[in-house]
Amino acid sequence: MRRVLLSVFLIFISSNLLSQNQWDLVWRMEKMPFQAPQEASEMAIVKAGFDTDQDGWGEFLCAYTDMPAETGNYLLMYEANADNSYDTVWYFKYPVSANSFAGIAVVDIDNNHKIDIVTTMPSVFSAGEPSPPRLWVFEWNGVVGENKYGDYSTGTMQPTNSWNFDLPNNIDFRPYGLTIEDIDHDGQNELIAGVRQSTRGREVVVASVAGELSGFGSWVIEYSFIRTAGGSLYNTTVGDLDNDGKREIYAFIWNLFTLYIIECTGPNTYELVDSLKQIYSAEGIDHGALDAVRVSDVNFDGVNELYIASTESQNTLFIATNISDVSTLSKSDIKEFYHIPVTGNPDAGEGKFRSMWVADPDGDGKLDLMIGGERNGQIFDFEYNGQGDPADSTSWTNHVAFDVWQYSGFSPTAPNSLTPRFFYGSPTCPQGPIDEFNLPVCDMDQDGLAEYVFVNYSTSFSVWPNDAYVWVLEVKPETDVDDEFNNSPNSYVLKQNYPNPFNPSTKIKWQSPNAGWQSIKVYDAMGVEVATLVNEYRPAGTYEVEFSAKAGLANGVYFYRLQAGNYTETKKMILMK
Repeated sequence: MRRVLLSVFLIFISSNLLSQNQWDLVWRMEKMPFQAPQEASEMAIVKAGFDTDQDGWGEFLCAYTDMPAETGNYLLMYEANADNSYDTVWYFKYPVSANSFAGIAVVDIDNNHKIDIVTTMPSVFSAGEPSPPRLWVFEWNGVVGENKYGDYSTGTMQPTNSWNFDLPNNIDFRPYGLTIEDIDHDGQNELIAGVRQSTRGREVVVASVAGELSGFGSWVIEYSFIRTAGGSLYNTTVGDLDNDGKREIYAFIWNLFTLYIIECTGPNTYELVDSLKQIYSAEGIDHGALDAVRVSDVNFDGVNELYIASTESQNTLFIATNISDVSTLSKSDIKEFYHIPVTGNPDAGEGKFRSMWVADPDGDGKLDLMIGGERNGQIFDFEYNGQGDPADSTSWTNHVAFDVWQYSGFSPTAPNSLTPRFFYGSPTCPQGPIDEFNLPVCDMDQDGLAEYVFVNYSTSFSVWPNDAYVWVLEVKPETDVDDEFNNSPNSYVLKQNYPNPFNPSTKIKWQSPNAGWQSIKVYDAMGVEVATLVNEYRPAGTYEVEFSAKAGLANGVYFYRLQAGNYTETKKMILMK
């Protein structure tokens, strides 16, 4: 009976879930703080979708780098204050000379129930000088509505903590990719930091905090991986590709497709289990990734996939799936499954992907790969269609969320055209580990729409005065909820729940053109009923009900079904605790 019920659900899902990918540009940063107007940008990273001060308004963090030491490099926090309006509310000037790009993570690193801003900066060492800090932590002061992070005891904001990774002197050390989670399930968060390069090679450092950083806490290195190799380590991310409950670290080096996989086998225990070294050397294609390796289960079948968006100009997406043991991963498991057409200014270098996140910005229950198109001048919203093999390119639809050539009116091939580098993007509701102090804010400005924030590392103000450093897009459903109800007054309508994914609650709206007995019930993936939200006689009308996940409900896919008279409709939603 359960299998029959589940198959009925899947039929309804395939016929009722629609693609919703209408993006609008709603905000731009036209001048960087502490810089002259239309200064060369060097804006290289952004992380979006926080509410660190718990006042209901979302924030994003961005950093510009590679500026002269006397000018300084800054980490900036912007917070929404109205619909499509953002202000600078906090900043930090890095006290070291920069060499390439900052890292940013926002989470409770020392497990003391206070959110922390963690940032790193690759730094050039000076011979004979002590090893400088490369990491700084700023803990929120705990006052709702105050964007105060760090130590204010001296009257001037200082970091709560700084750390040099226990490095000796005279080490060139360039940390970049940051992930913070309890990867070994020991009840403490770990910092997983990738080191683009150092005097010692390419490195991965796993560290935790003993005590509280605002007191006498200290950093403890749980694991260090060092390899001498060509190329740069711009991507260090985590996942569980073989679904064995043990998280893996993926260190992807920009060197003809070189991937190291480190598996967490127990508390504070890590093991290098596999490596793919220069597997594109025969083709001579220098595939790499810049924060663009993700593990996800886009079709919710319980089998994870590995996705890689290549740095090289072929605009290639890779997938590996149905991997039963990551230690056996080989070149034959890596498939090129999608190529997005290359655009761009030939004089500036065509194509190339940059950051990639898995998200569901339009809340339709179908996951998207959100990809920054760097030299393409485009931002891609690459959506799984809801059915079919994820390794089959026909199971996906590529939406261009933003095209700078269309927006500006410039042709990529025109003389003196733009040289965009859409280096890094961040959706406000990415898929990933969630805890009570790392809840994504899917709608920063409280207008009911999710955002995607991206930066432009190479502005072209001399060619186009309307260029910008940071851009904010918002996604709209194909039709507004009220419009769909108004346009179909004589029809039954069941809307997609919002937010989706959700934790701990979500809202479900529906319309019934006839009076009668109506029910809204929730089922798990096996078709077992877990909640009855409505089960009563109601007049014709439009209604809304809230579903709050009770204790004990696991992360995953659930279904909600409307039954009114002879009409039945089912939709899918995702609980992410």
